Amino acid sequence: MSFFTDPTPYFDEWRKQGPAPVEAPDGNQVWMISRFDDVVQALNHPGLSSAIIPGGMMNHTDPPEHTHLRKPVARAFSTRRMEALRPRIQQITDELLDAWDTEDEVDVISTFAYPLPITVICELLGVPERDRDEVRGLTAELLTMETMVEAYGRFALYVQNLLATKEPGDDVITELRDEPNLVQTLVLLITAGHETTVQLIGNGLLALLRDPVMKQRLLDDPLLIPDAVEELLRYDPPLAEGVSRTATTDVVIGGVTIPRSSQVTVSLGAANRDPSRFPDPDVLQLGRDPHVTFGHGIHYCLGARLARIEGEIAFGTLLRRFPELVLAAEPEWRVSFIRGLASFRVRPKL
Repeated sequence: MSFFTDPTPYFDEWRKQGPAPVEAPDGNQVWMISRFDDVVQALNHPGLSSAIIPGGMMNHTDPPEHTHLRKPVARAFSTRRMEALRPRIQQITDELLDAWDTEDEVDVISTFAYPLPITVICELLGVPERDRDEVRGLTAELLTMETMVEAYGRFALYVQNLLATKEPGDDVITELRDEPNLVQTLVLLITAGHETTVQLIGNGLLALLRDPVMKQRLLDDPLLIPDAVEELLRYDPPLAEGVSRTATTDVVIGGVTIPRSSQVTVSLGAANRDPSRFPDPDVLQLGRDPHVTFGHGIHYCLGARLARIEGEIAFGTLLRRFPELVLAAEPEWRVSFIRGLASFRVRPKL
């Protein structure tokens, strides 16, 4: 069974070894850090650099550059602003699910999990509606290993053209127009701004449909949904393999010395299934300790609050409107460093 179909056996093996050189799913040799405490230590270690590729994209920079790039974006993605989006997110959710009322079978990914967050992030940023199909296509290519480099160039060119032609408005692009590295920042915000939520909805709904007891608990008590969103984020996160770092000096993690210049992968998915932190980690269970799906420390995901809000509204509305929702076929997993479903067909009603 491949990592992309079921990463759990890989997580278990990595944690047994502790920090150690392994062959990653993409075939590269890396030092894999996979135990929860080691992952938290690694994500905060100044000797593990995020600057693994040139170009100045915020998630691939270190302080002080990272600090300067992150501060204005953090203001633009304030909790207050994200909470104010709830009515619009609910409206988009309802409109998308209206189309399910007359269908015997639908693909969750193409009809709901993708359109919801990409509409939200594009409206928030100020990306024109006419460009959203293009943006979605560029994002998909950017997250596919074979097309990643070429797609980034086309994505950057699209953003440059957008900045040159866009009229000022009440949106994040207008707010950030004078900030450095704006093209790279916008590529990151557009991509990360919806991909996490696509996989939260897809992976999370699949987990719920395979756990009818948990699904029924949420139907009986919708107030549990925010807690369920946290558990679904832990259980099957989009960055399952993890995030990449480079050791700028000899680094000691978990009592093991990782040599300078080593390529390192910090596995968020493996940490989230660490039984020393999460008892019975392969079972959905509410009320657990905090996970590391959104990272930890200075690179903690700026869009985490938005993703949580979208998840709460998406799951709450899905369960309320389609309590009989069931799988129609075995889902198809895509091959990508973002763990997610290529196709996920369900029957809204029995």
